[in-house]
Amino acid sequence: MTISALDPLEYSLPANFSDCVLETAISAARRAGAIQMHHFRNDKVSCRRLLHDVKLETDRTCERVIIAAIHERFPEHAILSEESGALAGAGGYTWIIDPLDGTVNFWHGLPFFCLSIACYANVGQPAVEEGLPAEPLGIPVAGVILLPFSQELFVGVPGRGAFLNGRPINAGRAGHLADAVVTVSFGKTPETMQSMTRRLDVLLPQVRKARCLGAAAAELAYVAAGFLGGLMYEDIKLWDFAAGKIILEEAGGFLEAAETEPDQWRVVAGAPGVRETLKGIVL
Repeated sequence: MTISALDPLEYSLPANFSDCVLETAISAARRAGAIQMHHFRNDKVSCRRLLHDVKLETDRTCERVIIAAIHERFPEHAILSEESGALAGAGGYTWIIDPLDGTVNFWHGLPFFCLSIACYANVGQPAVEEGLPAEPLGIPVAGVILLPFSQELFVGVPGRGAFLNGRPINAGRAGHLADAVVTVSFGKTPETMQSMTRRLDVLLPQVRKARCLGAAAAELAYVAAGFLGGLMYEDIKLWDFAAGKIILEEAGGFLEAAETEPDQWRVVAGAPGVRETLKGIVL
């Protein structure tokens, strides 16, 4: 399965609905962001160490706060979250959240982490009663990404643009791959690491610089703002890019995602000027 742009004009949202969704997402993000900053560089935070990853109690604390904020306003909506998985709902909408993206950065005291909240309408699908819709994404309603350490709030609403702390952003800086700083991930498995290393052999001679920053949602927000020119990720989840996709496409950029295995996605994204060249390296 491949995800590309959907046309929000094919579906009309109720009046002021996107405003209510956006307000809820921003409020939830700020609450969770405050928790992250309270826990950041705190030696008392509980951690479970995994190979190439960690699991923190901070993730679950933030998730509970975000879910509570959503259900307070929209109790009938479904939610897909990294920690709790699928929470059923019958309201025709699904929220996709990552309560703490960049967990390894966070645990090691590196100040590049974020939280990501997106809402999609389950267009053309039955109401969710026992799980999420068959299609992973529907029509976008709103996306929010907050980087608490730098206090950068990115929002995107279809047809209304993308913004960083209230100012419009545009992804169109890089006209050619040679002008671009491209961010990549090496994943968590030996196979993914080897695959991305091979791609780097092709990518590095063509770009200004390559970076590995460790927080996909935050990196997509930076692509939307033009700080990064492109992104190549392998083996990530829907919650890693659901909000970033909305924000980036509203900023004039592109994001294409292909499901390589069940619940595992390859994502290529960037400024419009690097689309074909970057896709040629990734695909």
